Amino acid sequence: MTENDELKTASPELEKLGQRLQADREKEQAKMDASQIAVTALGGGFRIAIEMLAALGVGMGLGFAADAALGTTPWIMVIGIFVGFATGFRNAIRSAEKMNARYFGTEDK
Repeated sequence: MTENDELKTASPELEKLGQRLQADREKEQAKMDASQIAVTALGGGFRIAIEMLAALGVGMGLGFAADAALGTTPWIMVIGIFVGFATGFRNAIRSAEKMNARYFGTEDK
């Protein structure tokens, strides 16, 4: 009789303990998966916020520069702010769609 044969005929208590251990491992893995999803979502949210601010800043900066060059203060800058906001919003939607596709496994490769 080998050592593996003895384990196969282990007592019911050991089998219950093994089942509980497996269930605990599965619960711990589920917690880790949920934590990873939360961290990924937080990073995605920060990315979207930074993209929005960057687009708004670029639109405002270009509008300010154009106003300074043309002497039309503040009209082109106001237009630049709206264009920057629209661009940032468009980029945010694209990023959210990519994150959603990656999460649900429908990402085009």
